[in-house]
Amino acid sequence: MLSAVILAAGDSKRMGRPKALLEWRGRGFLETVCAALRLAGVEERIAVLGRASEEILAGWSPAGEKTAVNPRPEEGQLSSLRTGLEAAAQASEAFMVCLVDQPAIAPRTYKDIIAFRSAHKDSIIIPRVPRPAAQSQVTADSPLSTLHSPLSFKRGHPIIIPAIYRQLCFEGPLEAGLHWVTHHPSVKVADLEVEDAGIILDIDIPEDYEELRFGGFKD
Repeated sequence: MLSAVILAAGDSKRMGRPKALLEWRGRGFLETVCAALRLAGVEERIAVLGRASEEILAGWSPAGEKTAVNPRPEEGQLSSLRTGLEAAAQASEAFMVCLVDQPAIAPRTYKDIIAFRSAHKDSIIIPRVPRPAAQSQVTADSPLSTLHSPLSFKRGHPIIIPAIYRQLCFEGPLEAGLHWVTHHPSVKVADLEVEDAGIILDIDIPEDYEELRFGGFKD
């Protein structure tokens, strides 16, 4: 079983209101992410909420999703992930870590990441897209070392963490976040190149939200 953990516990101080309830294309961010996961066939979906949990649950109706509340969301992303992992089914073979402020990720991208995992079940799966600068500088005559250099790509979410690395998520320092897990010397990582810029599009401030709504983002 693959379990999705949707991180939605942040205080959204810079946004000024819960990002989970921001609307895009007629649905709230949280519902948009959950709907995409349902379309991708993810059976278990866990939304991790924080201090705004009551407000979010008043404005969002789960459709089979579990909810878990992080009692200390100020401790950061890794603390919310731990809350979600503790709520996941014991039968979970891997955990897809999703961010609530990335509603523009297409359902097909979730499907592609899940499909890629079938050949890399002992690796952390991380999607990546070409950096805009790299796209403009690389030509057909560029050497392969340039075309496939890690510096030419930017990693994003969602990532998939196999259950064999679950315990690492409880061992790392909270201030180091997920970076500590994904860069731990004991883990294997498999990068998947995708064409969906939504994997690196974070909505943190009102200006980001306005650009998403009116900037003509296309998935």
